[in-house]
Amino acid sequence: MQLAWNLYASDVSEKLPPNSSGWQAGQSSDEPSWVAGYLATSSTPDNTNATLLIGQVYQKWGSLGGYAKNPAIYHCPSDASQDSKSRILRVRSISMNGWINPGVNSVVSKRFWGLHFEKYRKITDYVRLSTSDGFVFLDERPESINDGWFMVAMETYNLNNLAGLKIRDLPAIYHNRATTLTFADGHAESHRWLDGRTFKLKFSKQGQSAPNNHDVLWLMEHATKPE
Repeated sequence: MQLAWNLYASDVSEKLPPNSSGWQAGQSSDEPSWVAGYLATSSTPDNTNATLLIGQVYQKWGSLGGYAKNPAIYHCPSDASQDSKSRILRVRSISMNGWINPGVNSVVSKRFWGLHFEKYRKITDYVRLSTSDGFVFLDERPESINDGWFMVAMETYNLNNLAGLKIRDLPAIYHNRATTLTFADGHAESHRWLDGRTFKLKFSKQGQSAPNNHDVLWLMEHATKPE
């Protein structure tokens, strides 16, 4: 997937794939995205529709399906989450860092443009955050994943007040207390979480407090940097 991301950028003058939020992401020119489909913990056709990942129709709206043509690579083998009705495995386990080219028309992602943190529309926008430190894709927790836009809520980022940290979307932890991530320079790595509270977090759509949690701080510092 990371190779597809880099190939996309090299073909369009270093512009990065769009990354919109919401259930319509990737399905129109108003809300382009690297992937279409909105997953749910209940039953929905999107849960098992691989065409939303690689279908040609979505490629004009930013889909990486023209580069990542095998739907299997969108899904972690350790992700056993299923559509609640069909009991078929859901097709996608990964999401993209929400600070990478966030959708300007989507209700949630458009808010990022008003916040004073780096947004990465092109490779050259990596200034304070290096491409070797900035994560792109990661496995997302099964109950957290929906669209392809992974929200890292930086509003509470304050090195002088770690007690105020909050988290929204949750990374999946499939591999021995670790999450697999890829980075903008092209490499991938497994990051091991160290705070026991991280494993006990339950997804909350409104976000939740994570006071003095250095795992949450690590995620923030590898998503973006203050402008």
